[in-house]
Amino acid sequence: MEELTMKVSGVVTNTTPETKLNNGNVIKNLSTDQKEILYNIMQLYNEGKPFDCDMTASSLNFYKNKKKDKYVIPKPKYLFDVYPQSDEIQKIEPFKRLPLEDGSIHSIVVDLPFVIAPKTSKSITEPREGSNIIFNRFASFYPAEELIENIFWWLSECFRVLDDGGIVCWKMQSTVSGGRQVWSAPFSFLVADYLGFYPIDEFILSAKARLISASKIKKQRHARKYTSTFFVFKKDKKLYEKNSILKHLNNCINQNLENKVWEYK
Repeated sequence: MEELTMKVSGVVTNTTPETKLNNGNVIKNLSTDQKEILYNIMQLYNEGKPFDCDMTASSLNFYKNKKKDKYVIPKPKYLFDVYPQSDEIQKIEPFKRLPLEDGSIHSIVVDLPFVIAPKTSKSITEPREGSNIIFNRFASFYPAEELIENIFWWLSECFRVLDDGGIVCWKMQSTVSGGRQVWSAPFSFLVADYLGFYPIDEFILSAKARLISASKIKKQRHARKYTSTFFVFKKDKKLYEKNSILKHLNNCINQNLENKVWEYK
């Protein structure tokens, strides 16, 4: 009987067509380990090959592998960041083009900051011990519109540098700023669709605990977010033209749906 080779969660297994996937061996869209998510994206959508580029490489946390690690993510060839934390990472500038030619790579990883905080406020420039923990761990945007504009710019750059069939692994977490929701994750989805990407998959990273701001303890107004989203956007014209969310929306807007009946033949 014909045998199939299947790679699931870092383990290569030989199976037969009759083998049934179950909760023990299927690749899930939910995990508490972001390296598991990256590994599975690499296996499902990048033919198991290393990603070509990381645009937000920072301190290379995604690629710090140990011998006993279950999920090993090789370091990409091209490493960029606005605030590089290593000499091997090339500095890039906000709202400037990536130093890559059009259609020159097949895969790219992006993990933009999600924090909304002014960089010149006294609490930042003169921090007290134990304060602004989240800000000090990540770079920030301010005002919230700066994050929105960066999402649009960098997704546009991803579309430019990817070849036909290329993918972007886009990590994003929505947040709350100034008492209002900043829906950066669903906005990313809409921007990707607008640019011509097909959203081929979505993975959810769930945290067991989150850093809590002292100011939120006294009066909580919104649910604390314990999840981040890893979108996989694919540059595929045929898939996009058939599945564009905005195209579907326009079709709904431009027709009279009242009392519509589908005739099945």
